[in-house]
Amino acid sequence: MTERSVITGIGVLSPNGVGNDEFCAAIRAGKSGVRRVEHFDLSDCDTKIAGFIDDDKIDPLWADRKAKSRLDRAALLSLIASEMAVADSGLDGLLELPVRKGIVLGTGCGMVGTNEAAYHRFYALQKHRLRPTTVPRAMYNAAACEIGIRHGLRRLSNTVVAACSSALVALDLADLYIRSGQADLILVGGVDCPIFHGYFRVWDALTVLTRDFNDEPARASRPFTRNRSGMVLSEGCGFVVLESASLAEKRNARVYAEVLSSWQTNDAFDIVAPYLPSQVECMESAMAASGLGKNQISHIQAHGTSTRLNDITETMGIKEVFGTYAREIPVSSIKSMIGHTLGASGLLSLIAVLLGMEDNFVPPTINQDDPDPECDLDYVPNAAREQTVPTAMVNAFGFGGTNVSVVIRKA
Repeated sequence: MTERSVITGIGVLSPNGVGNDEFCAAIRAGKSGVRRVEHFDLSDCDTKIAGFIDDDKIDPLWADRKAKSRLDRAALLSLIASEMAVADSGLDGLLELPVRKGIVLGTGCGMVGTNEAAYHRFYALQKHRLRPTTVPRAMYNAAACEIGIRHGLRRLSNTVVAACSSALVALDLADLYIRSGQADLILVGGVDCPIFHGYFRVWDALTVLTRDFNDEPARASRPFTRNRSGMVLSEGCGFVVLESASLAEKRNARVYAEVLSSWQTNDAFDIVAPYLPSQVECMESAMAASGLGKNQISHIQAHGTSTRLNDITETMGIKEVFGTYAREIPVSSIKSMIGHTLGASGLLSLIAVLLGMEDNFVPPTINQDDPDPECDLDYVPNAAREQTVPTAMVNAFGFGGTNVSVVIRKA
């Protein structure tokens, strides 16, 4: 018998809210977490804004000062968010829990802060003796390893790198492990912390970041609007506890939602440009695997990056998959509020949907003040919509051509 996988815990750190309650309230209120970057000099950059989390929000959440000093920022955020998810799921004794447990973490740029600090020390400061701790700090799987050690996750530890789709690829992989009976419980996460001076500048050079709203940061991320001009780079981290339905029932866990299906496709087309046929195949296949009729999807949380081509392509894909019913589905993008958190973005989108399911609302797409005629669906403009959300699809379509669609049903 194939196992079913369910989500029983949530932890989140986002530019507009730290912790489930604060994040939920911010998303519901349409609050932006995008601000002007002041902690390093961007005077000669075209873009001067980002989404980031203040240290005074993070510091009280982790008392172990020694651990803070040896961890990359992305690993620290991952530890905090995973602890939140474990606590939320009621797994106080996870370390001793005698089940097959593991972690799958998605990240796009990994422990980039540690690498940047090492390069700065070597090239700019001409310090040729580098810290030996750089290697274990900078490994892409450093965060997953730290969490595995903390919770005794001895069944498996995977780190997925698939650009902006990383976190939902991690969820897809974890779902396969649960369904196939290879694991009973998996911490699934997504993290990226790209707001470092050098790394920010390479994104600025790529010319995909908006540069038109430096003086109005909250208005900068504008998915599906006519005058959108690019994405906003952001940091963030989200974790969920994914476990077999039988284990959740055995321990009488609160269940947020069941993962009905998850599906991946690969464009094999272009390193950055979206590819409509592959996105359509991804959504179609996820729907077919979910067992739901297309008129049973009550919300789509879009990839919605606020870039010209992505938003039009995703809109076309949704219309091709759902036909005339597409215009009846509330479609939104929380990137309008938190910016693009790269490898973490898919899981933060999923968490926003899960919290909306709990509190009976659909997250809004803010900054919808100039409708794009080519993006003509119901994007839940500017204000959250009070309604029940029994089912939802979450999309992540990343650089490199990795597409993921996940379909969930409220428990």
